[in-house]
Amino acid sequence: MFKRKVEDSGKNTMFQFAFKIFFIHIVNIIVMLVVGMLLQSLGDLGIEVGSAATSAIITVICMALYLAMTYLEGWRRGERDHNLVLFKHMEYNKFRGLIAGALSQIPGIICAIAIIIPSVDFTVERLGRYFYMNFNYMFIALDSALVAGTVSGFVYHLCYFIPAILAPVIVGVSYILGYNQVRVLDRLVWRKPKDGKRENLR
Repeated sequence: MFKRKVEDSGKNTMFQFAFKIFFIHIVNIIVMLVVGMLLQSLGDLGIEVGSAATSAIITVICMALYLAMTYLEGWRRGERDHNLVLFKHMEYNKFRGLIAGALSQIPGIICAIAIIIPSVDFTVERLGRYFYMNFNYMFIALDSALVAGTVSGFVYHLCYFIPAILAPVIVGVSYILGYNQVRVLDRLVWRKPKDGKRENLR
């Protein structure tokens, strides 16, 4: 009578998982735009924020938000899959989070390649940079280092793939932790005394 949701039925939802992780990056771009506009509006109040400071603030906020949201998404999916495996609706795959994270970064990898190809159209390069713009402080530093000659062209180009590594690593680890019901925050604020009862450290 009632149909199960696809992700609750044990069917392969790898691409849905990957899309949710990719969507977090889109949300981050929106956050970047909002924070950028707020920082610019401070100028109307007589508070001047330099371009370097603006980039650094945006990077810190977006990086923290991105890491937290991808971690939670991976942990929740791991917890859900644990129940599905328990009731034999699916088989456990410890690399599920890693694979979904890698699939979610295909657009980012394409953008990184578009940025480093010398003959690529300038508009395409700008679009590629824009995809990564919420982590832009690192790239501004890279541009300055390349001009100053402190980094080689190879290292400069390789660094553009760093943001694409974040999601597979974070989601891969958080998925396994979620599957095994390991809450990192609980481990930090609770401890198990000798009598076996948990004590709140807060």
